Amino acid sequence: MWALLSSRLRTWLLLTVAVPLVSRLLRTAGQRLEARRGPSNLSRGLRKAGDLTGRVARKGAATAADAATGTRRAA
Repeated sequence: MWALLSSRLRTWLLLTVAVPLVSRLLRTAGQRLEARRGPSNLSRGLRKAGDLTGRVARKGAATAADAATGTRRAA
């Protein structure tokens, strides 16, 4: 089924579904690890990776919403 989708549609699906999902998983894994064993380089790294990808996804979503409504939010 995946092979039947166009390249552009596959890219859109990855960016809209997979990136935010991976971001959420990384952030959650970092938080759980930190809750169980305390802060460590691994838990901080997971949380930073989750925050970085989530920030990019949220920024893109806000830009799309602004473009659709014709408004601009203060950062």
